[in-house]
Amino acid sequence: MASREFTDRDGTVWRVWDVRPSSLHPITRGEDFMGDFADGWLTFESPTERRRLPAPYPANWTSFDLPKLDALCRAAKPVSPKKNRTPSGEQLALTEDTAARAARADDERTFTSPGGRAWCVRLHECLRKDGSAEMVLRFSSGDLVVDLKDWPSDWKAYDRDGFALLLLDAEPPRRLGPGERPQRRREDRPRE
Repeated sequence: MASREFTDRDGTVWRVWDVRPSSLHPITRGEDFMGDFADGWLTFESPTERRRLPAPYPANWTSFDLPKLDALCRAAKPVSPKKNRTPSGEQLALTEDTAARAARADDERTFTSPGGRAWCVRLHECLRKDGSAEMVLRFSSGDLVVDLKDWPSDWKAYDRDGFALLLLDAEPPRRLGPGERPQRRREDRPRE
């Protein structure tokens, strides 16, 4: 099960992974509620939204450049939150969450810094406004996020001290300019 994480040109961070029929329980695969998703799907998840693109989707999506991956994300249909979840909807959500955890396990590492903060480390793709792509090593802990532009190829084998030293060279990701979203403070908003 493959996964990728990227930032689109609007600054939204997305995690994408595939859910294949082989990862579904045979009974779940045969249920009527699966509809268009019985053959699997790609899930795109941001902090505020989840989208699904039913199969058939491009088999080589993991090697797509960021503009193509962004286009797939925009083609995926938003998943609407439901107030009253049905048992079949609960099962679909559980299957998707299990698939997401399995996809992330191989691509990220966690460590606790000497100061006691728990960090997650993973590769992250960023789509710049000009359409070019950039790969960074992203460190995140709660709402703290910093990126490292140059990192060693064997970073997955690092121990706590190694990650802590890498963290010292990391910087916050690019900031959005005034009038760009998201807006967190009043002074970020354009003057009327």
